[in-house]
Amino acid sequence: MKRKYPAKNEPKKAAKTKSSNSFLRFMKFISFSFSAQQLVFVFLAFIAGIILGAGVVYYIRSEPSIPAKQTTKESYWLLLHRKSNREFLYKGIPGDEEKSMLVKEFTVKTGIPGEKPTPLPHLLRREYWVIIGKMEARDNPETAPYFLTLDVPSSDLEPYGPTPYVECGGQCNWELFGDFGLHGVNGDMQKLSKDNPGSSGCIRHSDQDITYLYNLLDPNKEEVRYYIKDI
Repeated sequence: MKRKYPAKNEPKKAAKTKSSNSFLRFMKFISFSFSAQQLVFVFLAFIAGIILGAGVVYYIRSEPSIPAKQTTKESYWLLLHRKSNREFLYKGIPGDEEKSMLVKEFTVKTGIPGEKPTPLPHLLRREYWVIIGKMEARDNPETAPYFLTLDVPSSDLEPYGPTPYVECGGQCNWELFGDFGLHGVNGDMQKLSKDNPGSSGCIRHSDQDITYLYNLLDPNKEEVRYYIKDI
């Protein structure tokens, strides 16, 4: 095909500069992607976002800090000094003597050391026991008049208590079937004397003291923790 050439006397068009080409492409892109109203809206939204963000940061920095609320509920709890046979009733933050009020102190008798001891929670990877129930025990001459049950593991087979529990030169054997807990002495105060070797793992109280605890504590309404220190 014969190529057509411009006539000699035809005026030549001005060549487009590189800069003018870039500007036209940019304007073509803008006109294709956004309308003028859309561009104004995007710009205003951007400015509003900056102002709002600055206001939130200022509010957070200027707002006074609020102390964290105490999440642990105050309740009754007990602490046993096992070796000295002393028991303490507190009202406050469980396990924290400084944030609790001492309500009453009791003289008790714990299990026979090295034979049938009152189990220590930490030897079973526990921080404390929990009183999980209470009952009248007037028909039982060993525990009358009341019994408060602890959640110490027990069994109807030997060793009748937690296993493994190696505080007795090996596995302890409590010899008697039944739950661990707090109970009375059925009027026999000799069971609390220094001459008495101790119980089969429970914590003996005078009948007056166990009656007081039975009437005061309600494990169905609040958790009653029982801590033990071997002192």
